[in-house]
Amino acid sequence: MYNEIMKHEEKVKFNNYVVSHLLKIAFSASKTVFFKNVIFPMVEKGIRNAIERLPGPVALPGVIDDKFYMARAMVYSGLRVGSSSRFANTIVNKAILSDLRARKEIIFREKFGFDPPGFMVISPAKRCNLRCHGCYANSASEKDQLDYDVFTRAIKEMRDYWGARFTVISGGEPMMYRWNDKGVMDIYREHPDSLFLMYTNGTMINDKVAHEMYDLGNITPAISVEGLEELTEQRRGKGVFEKIVKAMKLLKKHHVTYGISITATRYNAEEIISDRFIDFYFGELGAAYAWVFHYMPIGRDVDPDLIPTPDQRVYLWEKSWDIVRDRKIMYVDFWNHGPVSDGCISAGRPGGYFYLDWQANVYPCVFFPYAAANMKEIYDRDGNLNDLINLPLHSCIRNWQFRYWKEGDLLRPCPIRDHYKMAKKFVIQTKARPGDDAAGEILQDTDYEKKMTEYDEELRKKTTDIWEDVYKKGIERRTAVKIHQTTRR
Repeated sequence: MYNEIMKHEEKVKFNNYVVSHLLKIAFSASKTVFFKNVIFPMVEKGIRNAIERLPGPVALPGVIDDKFYMARAMVYSGLRVGSSSRFANTIVNKAILSDLRARKEIIFREKFGFDPPGFMVISPAKRCNLRCHGCYANSASEKDQLDYDVFTRAIKEMRDYWGARFTVISGGEPMMYRWNDKGVMDIYREHPDSLFLMYTNGTMINDKVAHEMYDLGNITPAISVEGLEELTEQRRGKGVFEKIVKAMKLLKKHHVTYGISITATRYNAEEIISDRFIDFYFGELGAAYAWVFHYMPIGRDVDPDLIPTPDQRVYLWEKSWDIVRDRKIMYVDFWNHGPVSDGCISAGRPGGYFYLDWQANVYPCVFFPYAAANMKEIYDRDGNLNDLINLPLHSCIRNWQFRYWKEGDLLRPCPIRDHYKMAKKFVIQTKARPGDDAAGEILQDTDYEKKMTEYDEELRKKTTDIWEDVYKKGIERRTAVKIHQTTRR
């Protein structure tokens, strides 16, 4: 066993060394013809070899392919937008390829039997200056704020206990956070060796803020859009689109690597993968990446009918890979790209995360609105982040994840969306606390459960053959899609 662990550690170190040096060369030579003809093929081969050496827990042909194409798109996207050398260093050598992480993994693994989580999502404020229909966070004008000491301590403990230096900041609107005279930018200054991805509506990014983000070099904002102008303003309000575009232009002007965040619904599923949409945000405005979150019926104005239909979900899977593979754009769909992350990343699984909200409640996931603990209470009794690992709700989900690696379909990775009855059972068994009134009400709503379980079953019928053919057998994606389309006729 010891020899196997050491072999794994040596592979990690070797991968980190090779990939980090290839990326250094790539970012320094990306504007040359030599790069296009010689260096980038070497980078691609290095990425492919690194993934094949350490494929993760689901080492199927199609899964390895997905991981390679997404990693390649991530590198290409950074090069395309001209990410600063400081930002590239932060993301490559601190957030992704970290020797600190490898050392902490050994200590954590000896105690818990598996690798530590890789990051946390923290929503420091519930406040927001918009009121979007169907917001998962149910953001409003409430002044719920996360204690700054809890906020900064959680980030420090991630580094100390897990070797993790990546934090996602969400909300509410993070730029509205204030605790005594400190805001979210103070957090970024206080942790210069960490990378922060901040989800924001973009309306509070001005020239000064954009310049400061560039100076710090450890922040990448993801600005929320719903599509082009009409769809964005339908959900976010009149005049918001113009403010978003202005913020993106300022970020581009100051060479801040930024992306977009999209909530996929039944009504925008086609637009958000259209050439017009991609050309506008990635070509004209210079976004580096996109995170796509399928509408989850929690929070404000719960409406299961807004979820993309199973047919739309398969369509989004198919077209999103055209964007990633053919256009080399980092376009990440958290549900359809389950194979890239080896499925659900919630509940503190290896490389996964926990979610900490403005009241210091801790949830398995942003979209799983049932809390297993409160971080402030844990700190008050001299605990730390590791006290979250084996809480009953987290253990239930994580044990399911481990089983699902062997027997599941990673195109249906989400416990609360794609396996709702099971997730509800975990919540009830472990007595997890609803995060708000809506989360408590849907546990009693038989119509809600019926809609969610019917959706899950219909989706299972749509994805099972794709999982078998594309991921297990390694049949080329477009070929498999044509076969399934012919069969349906």
